[in-house]
Amino acid sequence: MVTAEQARSANRSAVLSVLLSGNLLDRNQIIDGADLSRATVFRIVDELRASGLVEECELEPPSGPGRPPVGIRIVAGSRLVCGVDLGGSQCRFVVADLLGRAVARSHHQTPRDLDGPGLAVWIGDRVATLTAGRSGPGTLGSVAIGLPGALSGDGSRVVASQNLPQIGGTDFIDALRSVFAAPVVLENDSNLALLGELRYGSIGAGDTVSLLAIGTGLGSAAAIDGTILRAQDGRLGEFGRLNLPGSKIRIRDLVSGAGLVAYAQQNGIDITDAREVLQAPLRFGGLHRQVIEALVHLVAIVALSYEPRVVLLTGGFSHGLDDALLHRVSAEVSEIVGIPVDLQRTSLGDHAGLYGALATALAGLYGSMGILEEHLGSIDVDRARVTDLFGRAPNVV
Repeated sequence: MVTAEQARSANRSAVLSVLLSGNLLDRNQIIDGADLSRATVFRIVDELRASGLVEECELEPPSGPGRPPVGIRIVAGSRLVCGVDLGGSQCRFVVADLLGRAVARSHHQTPRDLDGPGLAVWIGDRVATLTAGRSGPGTLGSVAIGLPGALSGDGSRVVASQNLPQIGGTDFIDALRSVFAAPVVLENDSNLALLGELRYGSIGAGDTVSLLAIGTGLGSAAAIDGTILRAQDGRLGEFGRLNLPGSKIRIRDLVSGAGLVAYAQQNGIDITDAREVLQAPLRFGGLHRQVIEALVHLVAIVALSYEPRVVLLTGGFSHGLDDALLHRVSAEVSEIVGIPVDLQRTSLGDHAGLYGALATALAGLYGSMGILEEHLGSIDVDRARVTDLFGRAPNVV
């Protein structure tokens, strides 16, 4: 039996989800969208106005005599969210309003010399810089951070991080949560990159798809029927730990930026950027073949594990894979596994993880505002404005 309090919460959630389209609506449009009575909608709108979440604005005046009608719209700047994509070498930030429209962004080298708590404070300082001096600043209501490592199922501990070992354990996460007054959501960066593609990229929201994040390190994520897979110990899809057949060489030693540089130098080959090997196959003949064989093996494992419609690639290392090489790897994997394998670059590029962090932060904020799970999927923000992070939002140094 639904209680009166539950009914009121559901009604408020329905009205808010309609208003979060960002459009200027008259009350009749809100009534139709929320499928509620006139009295209920009027009461909820008045409550939202009193809290500062919505405002009244004049609509287009009528052609005849009479007062101009009044519309209602969300006050987008009344709340802010922050998304962070923390990588082994680069860290990206975006601050956005209630509608997901970026108001500020920044991009920095990750300070690898800091310990875990020190890195948490550094992240907090960067976010404070982005939110300071905003025009009509809102309250920071939610922060989502993508981490280059495996997280425990409850998000309280980084199980392991190849590229930022100082974030391992609980100290870094505890420090992050003490730095921010707003709730903080932590997630594996590969999962967020895939979420970004599903929410804002070219992949259908209900697709089965895998993603390989090949940058300084190697990560992966998978979604079946649009649901991202997660495991209790956080190691799902950590294929880089596997050895190549008949060898003690791990996949990530050949298919990751830091891993390949270290492996090459251990074998007397002087490189400073892993992409050098991909760009000069004749010069690095034997090593180049090893890398491609390892990549084929990796993609074959992914294809057999999830049977994805497409395997997406992102990360700096993957930029060294030209179209011809992607086609070759796809063909070899298809022959091995017996099903077509479509290997593509992410449509959002290296910013996919930042878009995923933004989507997660928005979902956290909407939940704290009382929007129920059943209404989250109906929120129809202006997708073009959300995905224009870098055309509109100023870059803050």
